[in-house]
Amino acid sequence: MRRFLHRYKPDDLTSGLDGKLIIQNEILLDNVAELKEAISTSVCFYENTKFLQELAILNAGLVVVPLDFDINLLPETNLFFCKKPYLTLNLIVAKWLEHEKEVKESSVHPTAIIADSVKLGSGVVIGEYVVIGKGTQIENRSIILANTVIGEDVMIGQDCHIYPNVTIYDRTELRDRVILHAGCVVGMDGFGYLQNEGRHEKVHHIGKLIIEDDVEIGANTCIDRATFGTSLIGKGSKIDNLVQIGHNCRLGKNVILCSQVGLAGNTVIGDNVYLGGQVGSAGHLKINDGAMIGAQSGVRGDVPPGARFLGTPAINASLQKRIIVALKRLPEILTFFNKAKKDKQAGEE
Repeated sequence: MRRFLHRYKPDDLTSGLDGKLIIQNEILLDNVAELKEAISTSVCFYENTKFLQELAILNAGLVVVPLDFDINLLPETNLFFCKKPYLTLNLIVAKWLEHEKEVKESSVHPTAIIADSVKLGSGVVIGEYVVIGKGTQIENRSIILANTVIGEDVMIGQDCHIYPNVTIYDRTELRDRVILHAGCVVGMDGFGYLQNEGRHEKVHHIGKLIIEDDVEIGANTCIDRATFGTSLIGKGSKIDNLVQIGHNCRLGKNVILCSQVGLAGNTVIGDNVYLGGQVGSAGHLKINDGAMIGAQSGVRGDVPPGARFLGTPAINASLQKRIIVALKRLPEILTFFNKAKKDKQAGEE
């Protein structure tokens, strides 16, 4: 359960949303909760019949329900009918969080170390022990929390939120509304070495990394800058915790990378691509628009637009599922084959 400081009537929270509100009683709402923990001032949602039993004992102030919901199941409860209850609840939460925001004045904690040439916009908040290098610019209302280290000539846009212990290397560029969770490291050297007379000679990565608008990056994720050009994380992409993205990778718009995805250098990913957990990609390949790669798959070559791939090596998901089913029968098939072979040999004798 999440309680909020401000209390609202159901019509205040649902105003402007696509749906129909039915008021059974007047109530001021002050929290969002799961069905099983809801109280009389809670907002919650219902859209899956496996939670039907929980409705019998539900005591909530407002329930977001699907269009075909039977009102007789909750005859005394305020209901908001809509096409997608879970999505609608999230829109309500977003509205509530926006209401909860306080207008912050620029504040720099006295323990922060900031170069003289750094430019800070209005409403910027700098937390304890933050270090910011020369030539860096941070735009309006961005928040930089404790122990974060920002290098030289970094650009951070408006309304960004940088959580504690993040490291942003030199010349990295964050556009507007970027969120970096705790422990992220972005813009560092790629993993590149050249063999020279039995030694590993370091490849110097002097390119940059650009992270476009509305990108969110999970805790302890690492993203390399380019060797010479630009590594890019496209607008609206969402990257989970513990993801590794190599040098010169370029992600399109609205890409989803789940936990422990690893992209080798020069991987190009199109728009609206989804990679499940622990997907690994070889370098110098392209995963085209709309492709979906199942968890723990190994991608070794280009993936066509809209493809559904699975397995290692990753192939068409439908074929891979048939192979998996067939593997379960392999001992039975082998026994049948050996018996048939033995019968054939006996017949020839």
